[in-house]
Formats: sequence, structure tokens, C-alpha cells
Amino acid sequence: MTDEEAALAFAIEIRAGRHVIRPSATMERPGTLVLFGRSGVGKTLTLRALAGLERPTAGTIRQHGRVLYDGAAGVVVRPQERRLGYVPQHHALFPHLTVRGNVAFGVRGPEREARVAEVLEQLELGPLADRWPAALSGGERQRVAVARALAPRPRWLLLDEPFSSLDREARAGVWSWFREHVRDRHLVVLLVTHDATEAIEMGERLALLDDGRTVAEGDPEVVLANGGRQRPSATIPADAG
Repeated sequence: MTDEEAALAFAIEIRAGRHVIRPSATMERPGTLVLFGRSGVGKTLTLRALAGLERPTAGTIRQHGRVLYDGAAGVVVRPQERRLGYVPQHHALFPHLTVRGNVAFGVRGPEREARVAEVLEQLELGPLADRWPAALSGGERQRVAVARALAPRPRWLLLDEPFSSLDREARAGVWSWFREHVRDRHLVVLLVTHDATEAIEMGERLALLDDGRTVAEGDPEVVLANGGRQRPSATIPADAG
């Protein structure tokens, strides 16, 4: 399968001051891709670049054949036109809105009320619909944050270490909920984590970032067991940009 046919394919260079990273990965079909590596290796910067919140200096990003970024051709699709849902590490729910109000926030048009009701039901959040964020547990807040990101019908979902603040029991509960209700929605999901257990539990594919680049890519258990000795699927030349 070529990059043009893949559900998601990227090979980019990102510069932040003196820090330069060259991440790459390919998802042939919808599923969960884990961006894995130690703190400070560039996982969040990669996620922000894919979302359009950071401008790469070289490379390409393609989703289902659509070019979202091409440094050589000068193509840069704006974040709001990339049809993505974004869940930051600390969920960022609006404290002045109920669960229903938070989920409804990004939905527009005449279907808004029906769509919100559908998401609340599908993700088993109906009993929480009229609660305020302050009255929710950490795991419940993360579930609502994911629901809010899914409500506008994105084609891909970006999660920046969304479960890191939860204790192990709460985290396991959200993992189970995610696998049952989110992972099989024909979405490309990118999950940033430095937790090996989370990577294996959540991902179908893993891109290992180290030394400023993707050093291995493939099945999470295999990549982690091999300690990154696989070759990456794509690279950006060192003198690019």
C-alpha cells in the first residue's frame, strides 16, 4: 500500500528552537497508532504538528489520500479543516457547562441536539449528562473529553497522554471503555504515551520515537520487545528544510 492510499501517513521535520525531530509513521487502515517514547522526545510536538498547531519545516502528512501538509509543494491545511478531534492531557472541560453542554460544544447545525443525545447514549454517558465537571471523577472527565472530541464526527482523534493523571484502577477502566466504545469507529486514533502497558493495551501499531526520529514501527509488543531495533518506515533527509 502506498502513502497515498493509507489511512494516515506522515514523515515530517519539526524545529523548535535548537530542537529538531523527524517523526514518521504509517497506518494502512483505521485503528490506534501509539506515539511512544520517553519524556521530552517530541511526542507532543509531533501530535501538534499533525493537528496543524505547529508548522513542520519539511515533509508530508496525508490522510486517506488527502494532503494535509506538503512542505515542498507549500500545502498547509488549516487545523479547523483537518476534521480531527483533539484531547489534551488535562481534558480541559468547560467548568461552566454540564456534561451535555461540553459534548455539544463543537457540534453545529440542526442535528446538534440529536447528535449529542446519540453520543451520550453510545458512550454510556447518559447518566452523567446533567452533571457539572467538578462533580465527576477523573476517569469520567476523561470519558467526557473523548466524547466531546467525537461529537463533531472527526475522521481522526488525537490523544495527548489523556490518562496519565489517573490512578491505575481508573486508567484500566477508561482503557476498557475506550476499546469497547471508541477504537472500532473507523477512526485513525493517535495516542501519545510513555507507558508501555498503555501502549500494548490501547494500540494496534506503535511508532517508537528516540534520538529525534522514529526508530521503530510496528506491532506494539514486538517493537517494545525488540527495544527499537526495527527500521522506521520513512525518514526525512537530515538536510531537509
